[in-house]
Amino acid sequence: MRDLMNHIPTILEPLGLPIIFNGYPSGSEKPNQFITFLEIGAKPIFEVDGNELEIERTIQINVWSNSNYHQFAESIKQLMAHAGYERILEFDEPYTTGESHYNRVLRFVFFDE
Repeated sequence: MRDLMNHIPTILEPLGLPIIFNGYPSGSEKPNQFITFLEIGAKPIFEVDGNELEIERTIQINVWSNSNYHQFAESIKQLMAHAGYERILEFDEPYTTGESHYNRVLRFVFFDE
């Protein structure tokens, strides 16, 4: 099974942005753009004698930007697709007054052996 804490940052590394697993940037000021990610689900697809041989894993990537993030999100979708992930959902998190960043949510699924 893939170690997502290393695998996802490796895929998104060409973007040259901070990539944080299951958290937010530390410090008093957030970068203008950054990525957070976490696994939101894993379910066995194929089992033999109680051993999971294939698992469907769902990953959520949050795109954070204090300006237009369209091209940023498109680049993430291309990199993830190239790595074998299928995008299953995409939406904007509602902007909250006083928040410094907009948030685009991307969800992907892949099958891990």
